[in-house]
Amino acid sequence: MIAELTKSSSTTLPDIVLVLETAIKDWWASESADWDDLVLGRKPGLPGGADLWDVMPEVDSKAIARSSPIFEAYLGVPLDVKLIKRGGYSSIDEAVQHLVPKMITKVLDTKNA
Repeated sequence: MIAELTKSSSTTLPDIVLVLETAIKDWWASESADWDDLVLGRKPGLPGGADLWDVMPEVDSKAIARSSPIFEAYLGVPLDVKLIKRGGYSSIDEAVQHLVPKMITKVLDTKNA
């Protein structure tokens, strides 16, 4: 899809960004649904009432790496996993805001090289 940006096309960069961001968020809603069902409602299992999940990011780095096919579908290249923030992200919005601009820049730099 991003290849269209190098040709005369009615598709604009903001259009691609919006569609890509929406696709990633939709993927995450589906990806995280089963996991949430498994851990919701369970009593904390650590001393002092803490829960193991309290210290983990909402979107861990391995989980967001599984979004690579979405980047490939919309940008023509898989997600560069080296761009993923070590330790993951506090939300899918944080992941999208971090990764989408970096991948767009990477693709455009490659196309313009």
